[in-house]
Amino acid sequence: MTAALVTVDALRPTDGIPDTRRRAHDPLSAQLPTHPYELGPAAEDVFTALGVPFSEVLHPACASRRPLLRFCLDWTEQRHHLAGRLGAALLTALLTRRWLTPGPRPRTLVLTPEGHGRLAAVLHLPPSP
Repeated sequence: MTAALVTVDALRPTDGIPDTRRRAHDPLSAQLPTHPYELGPAAEDVFTALGVPFSEVLHPACASRRPLLRFCLDWTEQRHHLAGRLGAALLTALLTRRWLTPGPRPRTLVLTPEGHGRLAAVLHLPPSP
């Protein structure tokens, strides 16, 4: 199963990984009228559990022009996805832990069984059918 596509520095979920549509219903992040997203109260715990060095991403040692969170709409599926420093760090963490592996086509990623189980546990997702 193809789980995601890599877009520059972001992870664009397909059928295997929850996307930003879920975020409005949980404490990880929230959409704001003045800015597309802000981090919610559970963000540090969740991203740390996913292997993201949260404090390093939040406060980078060197200046970065890349925003922490970037509003990014995939033009092919018209769905929002996580971009910016946090999106890039999440992609790196999931690949490093081999929860995602390169797929059969360029830019595709496959969610591994271990990755599915860990993401489901950390994000409190319902079990697969």
